[in-house]
Amino acid sequence: MASWCAENLRDCQAWKDEGLTMSTTSNEASRLFDGLLRQYVSWSNCEQLDGIDNTINALQKADPDASIGEQKTPSWCNVQLELNDWYPECADACVMGRVLILGLDAMGTSRSSRLDKQYADEMTKLLNDANRIGNQREKSHAKAINLFANDQMIAACQEWENILRETPNDLLALKFAHDAYFYLGDSLSIKDSVGRVLPSWNVSTPCYSYLHGMYAFGLEECKEYDKAENEALKGLELRREDAWATHARAHCMEMNGRFNEGIAFMESTMDDWNRSSMLACHNYWHTALFYLEREDYDTVLSYYDSEIGVLSKSGAMLDLVDAASILFRLHMEGVDVSNRWNALLPIAQSHMDDHILAFNDAHFRLITEGCGIDTIRQQHRKSIRGFISTGTGDNCRITRQIGETVCEAISAYWANDFDAVISRLAPIRKKICEIGGSNAQRDIFTQILINSCLRSSNENNNRLAKVFIEERFNEKKNSLISERLMARFKALNIGDKK
Repeated sequence: MASWCAENLRDCQAWKDEGLTMSTTSNEASRLFDGLLRQYVSWSNCEQLDGIDNTINALQKADPDASIGEQKTPSWCNVQLELNDWYPECADACVMGRVLILGLDAMGTSRSSRLDKQYADEMTKLLNDANRIGNQREKSHAKAINLFANDQMIAACQEWENILRETPNDLLALKFAHDAYFYLGDSLSIKDSVGRVLPSWNVSTPCYSYLHGMYAFGLEECKEYDKAENEALKGLELRREDAWATHARAHCMEMNGRFNEGIAFMESTMDDWNRSSMLACHNYWHTALFYLEREDYDTVLSYYDSEIGVLSKSGAMLDLVDAASILFRLHMEGVDVSNRWNALLPIAQSHMDDHILAFNDAHFRLITEGCGIDTIRQQHRKSIRGFISTGTGDNCRITRQIGETVCEAISAYWANDFDAVISRLAPIRKKICEIGGSNAQRDIFTQILINSCLRSSNENNNRLAKVFIEERFNEKKNSLISERLMARFKALNIGDKK
């Protein structure tokens, strides 16, 4: 990562000058908060700051009223953070530092207040301390991240939007909202949350360039592909190693069937974007998708074995999801992925009771089915049913209405009960966006539905394949996968029903 991540880090006065006053009087804590924020936004471990985990440790040591203990990297980037108690007793305590550190775990979607008492206690203490010593913006931040950690994602987003109305240059509020809208599958808000504030930003402000990539992704998810690609290119012109802008442009190419151009783009810029270690696996996943379109399965497997599968061991949910997704897409293409599923199971199994995102649960189910272990499948099924029968919150509602059905459709597919897949997925196919993720990621469920129609022994369900393939052609232009699916449909020699 370029040295900008550690250059001209903002002290207390600099934050105040930008209208983002912090209650801490520790300049060192203020600077380290800035450094940690830059790493979060850029998906990178800054070498000059010795990476995210060491920045967290340094930030705690700079907070004069925090008890210090050995820390681990937050789950947003790798594994669970075990944050020791903080005891701020005066205005020197860095409320925003704690918001960011605890927020990284929340945004990593592998730690929540529901099951983790220590984390719940830390969140409660943050909220109480912010209300006691923080300014209004800090109180709002503490409230928002508490809401998110307690599965009140929509309310959390509203709180971040309230902050942005008062301070549109609050990057942490913007980034947290951006990620949360992604988890909600709210494409319009992904776009508009950035589009509203972008004109208010000074181009010289640190991390300004990354807003273009964030805006590009929102535009792409709203199918405004030309505008999205232009924004992504603006971001890359300002900072070529911007992995999120790279990712947004890859999405545009994926959705428009520009797979050859996508391969050339991703591989020619690989030395730039793979420096963003927290997003590298996902960008390798995008690269592999382009090869999957071309039926170049050997290259897809090569990327899996050398990059995606290796990086999926990080413990980050995004990396695990990418690995499960590419293996199952290969499986649907008729490729034997052998025992590769087994390496994913330990991490998935350790999070099967989390139920933080229905999107994650669907991919856990892919992994359990890929491994073919019935006891683990039943464990996951029972856990989901217990969660939706007693839980509360946004993801509980989404899982109850959509997520459980998606998981059961996945199990039915593996059991070759294709009519059951169709009866479950077809009625909710326009609502699956609510489980979170991107259009490209959720395409896996469309492919499951189409493949089930093609493999069904029911001729009426066979006919549905054409409808869903045509829908997919409309969503993903020039897709060779859609062409292959349509060729399979035509090979069934089913005439139009009279």
